[in-house]
Amino acid sequence: MADLSQIGGGNAPQKSFWSKPEGLTSMLFLGAVGAYLLYHINDILEFLIKVTENTLYLGGLLAVLAFFIFLITSKDIRTAVFFLYKTLMRNLTGLVIQLDPIAIMKIYIEDLKEKRQKMSGQIDILAGQLTKLNKKINENNLEIKQKFAEANKANSMADKPGMKEAASLATIEGAGLQEMNEKLLPLQRNMQTVLGFMEKVQSSADYIIKETEIKVKLKETEYEIVKSSSSALKTAVSIFKGNPDKKFYFDASMEYIQDDMSMKLGEMKRAMDLSMDFINGVDIQNGVLTDKGQAMLEAYNKGDFKLINLDAPSGTPIKTINPPKDAGYKSLLD
Repeated sequence: MADLSQIGGGNAPQKSFWSKPEGLTSMLFLGAVGAYLLYHINDILEFLIKVTENTLYLGGLLAVLAFFIFLITSKDIRTAVFFLYKTLMRNLTGLVIQLDPIAIMKIYIEDLKEKRQKMSGQIDILAGQLTKLNKKINENNLEIKQKFAEANKANSMADKPGMKEAASLATIEGAGLQEMNEKLLPLQRNMQTVLGFMEKVQSSADYIIKETEIKVKLKETEYEIVKSSSSALKTAVSIFKGNPDKKFYFDASMEYIQDDMSMKLGEMKRAMDLSMDFINGVDIQNGVLTDKGQAMLEAYNKGDFKLINLDAPSGTPIKTINPPKDAGYKSLLD
């Protein structure tokens, strides 16, 4: 029986993709692509670096945005920020007020006075407008009377040509003026009401300003008294407790004086020790001179003392001086 496995070549080995013609084409294509990428490697790396930087930048922005959203949506964070802001504003306000509270209160009074002055000007303008409105209504009333008088006069002369038309025109004008006054009257009453209210407000404002000025003066007096009393009390307490800063300088001054006195006393003792030898020598010399002078005095009293005579020739003996024979002198010598 024939072996069918040998028919058609049997188990002939199949060629790989790369050993086929299209494999060689693929290798050439991949080599060209690799060469192109290698040639443009700098552009590719630069593109990748930019992509990485933009990605990191986008990630940072998203993180900041997420953190900001967290701060907005977190009730605890909002509460903490609000109280921190409130505390900061309160501290800043406290610094301003502590500078000079009385001056701030006086500035408030000046502001009230400026507003009152402005309101007074507005009241004057409103009163002027009301005066003009009243004048206009009165003028209209007089003109209405005049027109109706003209109409009556024209009606009495109705038989003459054109009188009826004149009377009709006069009544029309009078009616128009009356209609104007009827429309102006509510405005006039409203202006009177507003003016009366503004005058009451001005009067109340004057009272408030006067009352506030009195309060400020009272508080200023009280504040000065309390500050003086507090200062006096602090002075009294500082007598016993002492001001730490000033006491430091006092103690330092005492220590300096003590050191300076010790140094000067040491210098004085050293100077005295050094000068004692000289003083002792002087005392000894004075003692010797005193003994010598005493011997000379005794020789003088005995008539043995001789003076040096500069005018005597050389070899001439020294002149001997005898003591004067005087009773008083003798008694002194005796």
